[in-house]
Amino acid sequence: MTRKRRTGRRGALCAAVAVAASGLVAGPAAAAPAAPATLELDYHCTFPLIGPQPVRVSLGADVPETVRVGEVMPGIAVESTATVGAASARALAALGTATLEGGARADANLTVPEMPGGLPVQVDVGLERTDVPASGEFTVRGSGTAPDLTFSRPGPGTVAVGNLVLTLTPRTADGGPGGLGTFESECVQDPGQDNVLASFEIVDATGGGGDHAYAAEGSTLLAAAGATVPLTGGMALALGGDGARADLALDPATANVSLFGFLPVTAELRLDDAGGGTAEFADGVLTTTSELTAAFPAFRAFGVVPIGGGADCRTSEPAELTLTSAPGFDPAAGGRLTGGYDLPPLAGCGVLTGLIGDAVTGPGNTAELTVTPVSTP
Repeated sequence: MTRKRRTGRRGALCAAVAVAASGLVAGPAAAAPAAPATLELDYHCTFPLIGPQPVRVSLGADVPETVRVGEVMPGIAVESTATVGAASARALAALGTATLEGGARADANLTVPEMPGGLPVQVDVGLERTDVPASGEFTVRGSGTAPDLTFSRPGPGTVAVGNLVLTLTPRTADGGPGGLGTFESECVQDPGQDNVLASFEIVDATGGGGDHAYAAEGSTLLAAAGATVPLTGGMALALGGDGARADLALDPATANVSLFGFLPVTAELRLDDAGGGTAEFADGVLTTTSELTAAFPAFRAFGVVPIGGGADCRTSEPAELTLTSAPGFDPAAGGRLTGGYDLPPLAGCGVLTGLIGDAVTGPGNTAELTVTPVSTP
């Protein structure tokens, strides 16, 4: 008889755990199509009289693959059905249990870019009053709704299932409490398990998450020389949380400047990547920051006579180029970026380094690039 009682309590509680845990999927609601997610976890639940007992919980839910920044995500109403075995039904009946009811508080941890340490989420799950048969298995149904959530930054997100606290009431045929009365059971997850129910991607309202490759075309104005230099090249953009990057690669260019206000000089110019770039995409605005070294392989008077430059002719330190889009930028479609930068002094350009440098370096330089998506292999 003792074994039957324990089996019955475990069966009813296991059903409640399965129902409670199913409410945890409400965190990543989104407009994107949902994909089925399943997970099985082992717990030890502390029951009256018999102490901790192992319980296995099977979870299933439709979890969206993407979530959009800034949208209010209404909590998902989740339903669950747990099957209680025939042995558990006999044990409950032996205790005089005619119906079983109650609820649960389910803990989850939502990890998103603005909360990398995790955001605790609790879901209250109600169990329907369920008739307990004298023999044979039966099902227990429950439902719960998670709170509304809004995300402010793009990037990856995960929903991890945590511990459970159950409140259960067995009742007799006349509606009175069963022999145990209403009791609370804490269920602690066994260590060493993968408890991530689902992973998803948070994208900007324009849907711009992920990787993008662009061709780039535009120009830069060297303020000291008053010279506009055509630019071409490419940009690789990777959006996703704190690791977002924008790698800018520009082709060699030619600048037509003047020395002493009258001597025409052709300058070969390279804006070389000096360590990669960063990106931020928020509220429909893309901002990229690149560290670039300006190199000048040659300066030629009248486009013919060498007067400086060389393999070591470059700015003494990298310049920081920041480019920003207008609001409403769509990474999938590309668009126009504008910004500015200061060029540090030149070094290693020959005997005329100072004069040449004064003609092309200094503050107040501007740049504009139009980036157009290109296919990648």
